[in-house]
Order: sequence, then structure tokens, then C-alpha cells
Amino acid sequence: MRKLILITTLVFGFLLGLWEMISHLTDRLNFILPRPSLIFEALIENAPRLLFHTSVTLKEMCLGFVLALIVAFPLAWLMLTYRTSRALLQPLFIVIQCVPMFTLAPIMVIWFGWGFTAIVVPTALMIFFPLTLNIYQGLRSTPKNLLEFFQTNQATAVQTFLKLQLPWAVPHLFAGFRISAAIAGIGAVAGEWAGAQNGLGILMLESRRNVDLEITFSALICLTLLSSSLYLLVVFCEKIALPPRSFFKKREKSLKKSPKIVLTFALIFFLSLFGGGCDQKGVRPKTSATQVRLLLDWLPNPNHVPLYAGIQNGFFREAGIDLVINKMHEEGYGISYLTSDQADLLVNHIPGVLHSMARGAQIKVVGILIDTPLRGLIYRDDPTIKHPSDLSGKILGYCVGGPNTSFLNTLLEHGEIVPKGRKNVSVDLISSLGNRSVDFIYGGFRNIEPAQYASLGITTKEFSVENLGVPSYAEMIVIAKEGSPFCDEQFIHTFQKTLQRCIDYCKQHPEAAFADYLKCHPDKRNKVIAWEKRAWEMTLPLLTDTQTIHFEKLKIFHDWLVEKKIIPFPLNLELLRTCSKSC
Repeated sequence: MRKLILITTLVFGFLLGLWEMISHLTDRLNFILPRPSLIFEALIENAPRLLFHTSVTLKEMCLGFVLALIVAFPLAWLMLTYRTSRALLQPLFIVIQCVPMFTLAPIMVIWFGWGFTAIVVPTALMIFFPLTLNIYQGLRSTPKNLLEFFQTNQATAVQTFLKLQLPWAVPHLFAGFRISAAIAGIGAVAGEWAGAQNGLGILMLESRRNVDLEITFSALICLTLLSSSLYLLVVFCEKIALPPRSFFKKREKSLKKSPKIVLTFALIFFLSLFGGGCDQKGVRPKTSATQVRLLLDWLPNPNHVPLYAGIQNGFFREAGIDLVINKMHEEGYGISYLTSDQADLLVNHIPGVLHSMARGAQIKVVGILIDTPLRGLIYRDDPTIKHPSDLSGKILGYCVGGPNTSFLNTLLEHGEIVPKGRKNVSVDLISSLGNRSVDFIYGGFRNIEPAQYASLGITTKEFSVENLGVPSYAEMIVIAKEGSPFCDEQFIHTFQKTLQRCIDYCKQHPEAAFADYLKCHPDKRNKVIAWEKRAWEMTLPLLTDTQTIHFEKLKIFHDWLVEKKIIPFPLNLELLRTCSKSC
């Protein structure tokens, strides 16, 4: 055994050393696999924040396990008692297990809102199938002669279940527990990626998009250790409940000890639910009826500094608006969350708003952050590229908020660009251009991504959408659902006045405003803060000077979309004109 441990340690050390050496030889690897030394350094330096996020994920995993266990036991007993129910339920369990939890997670947010429920349910569904079947197999494994013995002695159904079937099922029960402990983290991460504000899944997602891969791998290590620890805890409890003796002695021992062990094991899980330190800084407070829930268009970035500065300085509170910001990780779901009342306000973009209105969404613009386009085609600085058509023959990487790429197709057509290939790189705009898997990208903002590229030693240039024939439009706006209290004229006037006050404060005190933003995001490391500060300097002159909607500019852009058939028919723009006042 010692020899095996020694060999394993040597092999693991050799692989780490090889990994470290190769990472020093090529810069490309840093975009996908950072050096082990940097990972462990980040793990130690950020231990308090990693511990906090680990505690949040632990709570989600435990709550998911408890929910699955509460549902699994009655259904397993029902399947054991009634054959008809077994024929109906087993196919249903298989269907549930075959549905990827990552696809269900956004739907859970629409159903249950932003909170633990939307995360716990996918976690429970992930472990529900193996747990239920193991409990069922354990209950039906009770020998017939023992069942007949209990019946002969006129034992009730409850007595038979508690004193015979349940103790006899303990080995199968622990088998289900082991599987649940191993995969609960997958369900928790799936839920976090859709609707959480904290947790290891969120930390991995945000750090990955910031190309802070040392934190990504540190969070992955924490998740692996967490799942492994829960698995070992189950194994430990199983060994206590089922000591290695002969078959019949083991069964006899389990009949005596298993009720206490099961209760002890349950107690450990229940205690872990409330020991995560979830009152630490960074957890969003409970939503009250008076709060206004604002959902960002993306992860927090310098475009959103005025909103955070307004909260930190009490501008919204002074105006009677208790603003709570939720971050979103998939841009394409924003309108769905707004129309399903899981958000009161949404930061969005005029192209997306008009496209949603064409599909029947009833939306009003209630505020403006940036009144000029930010998107374009970003490419590595190359003196041979002087015109958009010079990008022809190169590989395009794109990220759009949904499957519709008609806007992008129009840009390429106008710029006479015929890419060699197109890759949907999703959130990996930075790493895909950094490791040269693509030559230019669409989906980034000219005030965000170039600053991030510069921090990585990559010089970029861009052709804005206006260079590609697109009329000007408002890139960063705040919208509300038509008919909601947040479309009331008085609320809009108050919100716009406060939002403009926040923007004016940022222009007058840019350093203080950026510091306010950082206070709300303690997970950001120095390397991220450095490029975000540069991006903030690029963003400042782009912030709007007024909350007035420039209707003529909007109409020109709208008519262009109709002409290019990006939206199928003309829209009633009066809805947008009447919802806004000049501040």
C-alpha cells in the first residue's frame, strides 16, 4: 500500500513538473491552462473568498440532497407497494435523468426566481434518479421469509417498513448516498450558472470570462475536494453502519444500528445547511416587496459602474428606490426573465429590444447609460488590415445573445467580408483570439475587450458597427415590462433623474465611483482590477449626458433594421417615445 502511494505521488509530481515546464515554453497555454504554481498561489491568496463560495455551494448541495431524499423515499415505497405506479414512474425517472440540468437551470430561474430554490431544484433532480432506484432496490431486497415472519406476528405495515425493510435496505441506501455525493456538485454548478449570485460555479464562470484562469482552477479544486469529502463522509458512515462481517452478522448488526446511523447522517447534513457563513459580505439580501430588482445584461463590468456607485452613495435610496442588482450570465435570457416578472428592470441594448418587440414583447425604455454603439469587429493589430474587407479569408469568432445572427450577417455583407470560417465561441472571446483559434471577433465592446487584451499583451483594433454601415443607436439602456409599476410615468421620471445623477457623479469623481464598484465585487483580483480600471477610463466619455431618448436617431436605426429584414415588420416606436422624459 505504501509503495502504491509513493508511486502515485511520484507520478503526480512528475506530471505537475511537466505541466509547469511546458507552460513556461508557450504563451498560448496560459489562455487555457495556467501554471500549477500560479494556481496554488491563487488558492492560498484567495482562501477566504474561496471558502465563502465553497460554503455557499455546500449548502446548495446539501439542500438538494435533502429535497431529493424527501421525495425519493415516498416514491420508492409507492413503487414497491403498487405495480402500476412502478410502470408509470420508472420511465418518468429515466426521462428526468436524460434531460441535461444545464438546460433546465434557466427555466428554474423563470419559475422560482433568483434564489436558492432555482439552484436546489436542479441539484435535487440530478441526484433524484439514482437515489430513488437504490432505495427501491434496497426495499425490495428484503427476504420473503422475513416478511412472512413479520406478517405471521401481525406486524403493521409501518412496523414492517421501519423495523425490517428500511434496515435491510441500508446497504443500497448508502450506495445511493455515495452516488449522490459524487454528482451533487454538478447539479449545484448547473443551477449556479443560470441564477446564482455566489458559489463555486459562479466564481468559475466569472473568472473564466475574465481570463483569470488561476481562480477558475482554484474553484475547480475546491469543488473537487468538496465532492470528495462528502463522498468519504458517506463511506465513513457506511463503514460504521455496516462493519465487515459475515453476511448474516452484517445484516443483524445493521438491523440494530442503522436507525441511529441514518439519524446521525441526516443530522450532519442538516447542520451543514446552516453552517456555511452565508451572512458574509457578498450575499444578496432577501428580496422584499419594496425592492426594485435590476438585472444586468452581462456580468458586472465598467459599463455598470454608475449603478453600483448610485447604490453605494445612497442616491437611489434617497429617491425612494431600493435597488438590488442581480448579475446575469447568459445575455439571451434577459427579456424572458423580465417578461416573466423575475426582474423589474433590465439593462439591455436597443437592437435586442426592437427584436424582442417584433416577437411580441411589450417593453418600455426607462433609462439610458450609453447612447452610442459599442459593438464591432475586433482584430489583432495588423498593418495589412486597413478596410473591413481585409478580414476576408480569416476565421471569425462570435458571441451573440441568442441563435439569430442576421445582424452579424448584415455587417459582414456590408463590409464585404467573407470569413474563412465562423466559430460560435460563446463566452470565450478573449481566449479564442488570444490563442489564435480565431482571427477576429464579434460580440465584444470597444471599451471593454480591448483593455482586457492589452493587459494580456495583445494590441487590437476594431471596426465599429457604424464603420460597417449601421446607423447609431443606444447600446446600454434600462428597460421595464409594459404594464408594470416600473413603467409608471412618475417612477420613470424619478429613476431617470437618479440615474443621471449617478452618471454625473461618476464623471466628477471617477476614482471614487470605481472604488464603489470594487467594494461590491470582492472576488476581483489585482490583474482584473488593472484592466477594468483602464476600461473604466475608456467608458467615462461614452456615458450619456441626458436621459432623453433621441427619437429621430431611434427611428433611423429602426427603419434600417426593417430595410435589412433583421426585424420582419415596422414597430410602433411611439411606445418608446412616450415612456421617457428629459431630465
